[in-house]
Amino acid sequence: MEIKSVSKNVLSFTDEYWEWFLHKDKPNYIITGKYLFFCENRKVLKKIAIKEIESNGFNHAKVNIEGKKHGTDYILCLYYKDNSRKEELAEKYKDQSKIKYRYWKSDEDTLKGNYSEEFLNKLSTEERKRWTRSKI
Repeated sequence: MEIKSVSKNVLSFTDEYWEWFLHKDKPNYIITGKYLFFCENRKVLKKIAIKEIESNGFNHAKVNIEGKKHGTDYILCLYYKDNSRKEELAEKYKDQSKIKYRYWKSDEDTLKGNYSEEFLNKLSTEERKRWTRSKI
């Protein structure tokens, strides 16, 4: 796995599905979920991830890699300790019409297979079964 520096304090690497962005320092909090952003333009989401990690107290994020989107949009998962920043992020990105901000999703909901109907409707029957299967 190749790790590269994408800004002063942010590193990046990819796996078979995601490009991950990490602050060089470990967080001083326990991550319990993520803020979700959707956009057809992957580069827009990458810029948000790097900016928020570099200068706004977030520690890591991921964006699905080219060819791995569902429907028309890529997704940015911006990880944090709680949902306390949902209004701040909504205000910050409200005027960017290309971005669909979906607020907070807990890791518990993800592990239980809880996804929005909007997302699930973009999946095949087989994909839908895989995504909604409980992992706990």
